[in-house]
Amino acid sequence: MDYTTIEELMQKAQEAEGKTFGEIDSTNRLANAKSKGGLGQVIEESFFGYEVNSNAEADFKHLGIELKVTAFKQNKNGSLSAKERLVLNIINYMEEVHTHFETSNFWQKNEKPLLMFYEWAPGVDRKDFHITKSLLFTYPGADLEIIKRDWKTIVNKIRTGKAHEVSEGDTNYLGACTKGSNKNSLRSQPCSEIQAMQRAFSLKPPYMTAPVRKYLLNEGLVSFTTKNELPGKSLEKILYSKIIY
Repeated sequence: MDYTTIEELMQKAQEAEGKTFGEIDSTNRLANAKSKGGLGQVIEESFFGYEVNSNAEADFKHLGIELKVTAFKQNKNGSLSAKERLVLNIINYMEEVHTHFETSNFWQKNEKPLLMFYEWAPGVDRKDFHITKSLLFTYPGADLEIIKRDWKTIVNKIRTGKAHEVSEGDTNYLGACTKGSNKNSLRSQPCSEIQAMQRAFSLKPPYMTAPVRKYLLNEGLVSFTTKNELPGKSLEKILYSKIIY
């Protein structure tokens, strides 16, 4: 089905709230132990009705919206937090270096993410996880400036022939997580003959905890830090000092 407006798409997304993945999985993807892919693919093909793909463009290209299905969990103290990082798009070392942030593959794909949250719990079959909330996420202004700086930090390493030295510890909100663990996951980089591990842009778990708490607990959307607070401090140290865990 084609969704001609953002409103139409969001109305459809909100129809998933309260349903389990098993109720949505019309192709029995989750029943097949050999079936590759995860819960996001169930939503793509069984709920929104489009073929699973790895295109560089946003999932709903004409609306500029990328679909992301992501988990949250309840902590021992009763608070909620993101279960894991939100993996975005694979970093194309050969192309990303020739862009600015606004024209980058990262921003073209992830400017307007449609987040569909589900609650993860230990010991629960994934088909029984419930979708709790669907929302179109907008990056708060101060956060976006930090994300831009993180993107530049990652891309500048690639531009200087150091893609093989990129680390998630280099940045604050936007990370570059590894995708793969062996020689088959090595990729060429433009400014060095040394092959680099394939990586993907991702939003770190502490950052993703903010929308979880705002939209699921109605807490204020916390900006964990500011541009001026970051020099000389890691995000982890700032978060620890503010006792958000």
